[in-house]
Amino acid sequence: MIKYQLCCNHDHSFEGWFPSSSGFDEQAARGLVECPHCGSVEVRRALMAPNLSSPKTRKSARPIEDSGLESTDVASPALASLGQGPGQGLPPAAVEKMHELMADMRQLQSKIKSECRDVGTEFAEEARKIHYGEAEAEGIYGTTTQEERDALDEEGIDVVDIPWLPPEN
Repeated sequence: MIKYQLCCNHDHSFEGWFPSSSGFDEQAARGLVECPHCGSVEVRRALMAPNLSSPKTRKSARPIEDSGLESTDVASPALASLGQGPGQGLPPAAVEKMHELMADMRQLQSKIKSECRDVGTEFAEEARKIHYGEAEAEGIYGTTTQEERDALDEEGIDVVDIPWLPPEN
């Protein structure tokens, strides 16, 4: 059996199970595959991201629920205004938009890396020093635990949690 994400001519998205790739082709040609939303029989396979599993993806921490992204905290009022978040079974226009957003996120990530200092796991401590005037004000980025983010919030220290994309290969 094979599962396909399908899309009708009205851009409704749904999934279907077929015995094989040719099984879908045969059923679609005979008008047997129907959109459950509008009843259209003009159905095509939607672009699907492959579901690959590798040791790297199986073992990685996923702070953002099942997204495959890591999270990085950023402290800088200027960077907070810059932010604006792979698509299986989406209509082609949605997949294109997703790719545009990913490119925007990569640009933002590059800007953060070039204009801010990476403080790694010392983010909460460095953000406090800047907030309380113990260190010169500058843009920083790094990682924190949820407890550290909550404590910073209670102290009135604004941080932005940004999904951090893995490097492009």
